[in-house]
Amino acid sequence: MPSSNPVHALRAALSFLTTLPVSPPSSEEVAADPGLFGRSFAWFPLAGLILGGLLAAGAWLLQWTSLALPVQAGLLLLFWALLTGGLHLDGLADACDGLFAPVPPERRLAIMADVHPGAFGVLGLVLLLGLKWALLAQLLGSPLAWMALLLAPSWGRWTATWAAQRFPYSRPGSASLGGAFRQGLTVRQLRIASATVLILQILLLLVRWQSAGALLGPLLGLLLARWAAARLGGGLTGDVYGALVEAVELGALLGLALL
Repeated sequence: MPSSNPVHALRAALSFLTTLPVSPPSSEEVAADPGLFGRSFAWFPLAGLILGGLLAAGAWLLQWTSLALPVQAGLLLLFWALLTGGLHLDGLADACDGLFAPVPPERRLAIMADVHPGAFGVLGLVLLLGLKWALLAQLLGSPLAWMALLLAPSWGRWTATWAAQRFPYSRPGSASLGGAFRQGLTVRQLRIASATVLILQILLLLVRWQSAGALLGPLLGLLLARWAAARLGGGLTGDVYGALVEAVELGALLGLALL
């Protein structure tokens, strides 16, 4: 019987979502336990919290330099992208190309499968990175900065878990990475992921009520996921999961900056 060791699932989540030196599951482990990656969704918010902790540490180090806040924000954004290997940014570009194309759902899926970025994808990346940089520049001068860096990645990856569990995959029978990842994903993984991020949010609310602004991120993510599913005929893809992570992170930063 396949092992349900949560450490293995957490290792799978970290090896996929980050560039940290965590060895991915071997092909033998995956063959023996096909649902391993699906169960790793339970630990996506925890992986986001680990990323957030590293980002908060980076921000703390940058504050001791003589660099202006916009420069600090740019370096922190670069660190953010390096920690994730640009995984979700790639999904965002592909999702923008497909979702905004004025074509039927089947054609949108084909566009999203194309590795070459289009105009919508480039525009989406530029706008998102520009807004993230501007929000980070504002937040780095605020006591909410470290909370933003913990909450944004955690809520972003919770939304990906919710979307993957809530909506069917748009490419049934596909051998794509997103489709393979969903095998083994059940409501139990969503409950664990939800408990993780809610405990974090409640703890930070006890420190500063303004941390509630981060909830704008998942609210935006839930709306975008439903819109994307409608555009793709009722389901979602791995590219959309990545786009949701980026959009929710941006929404969380915006909500905190507004407060």
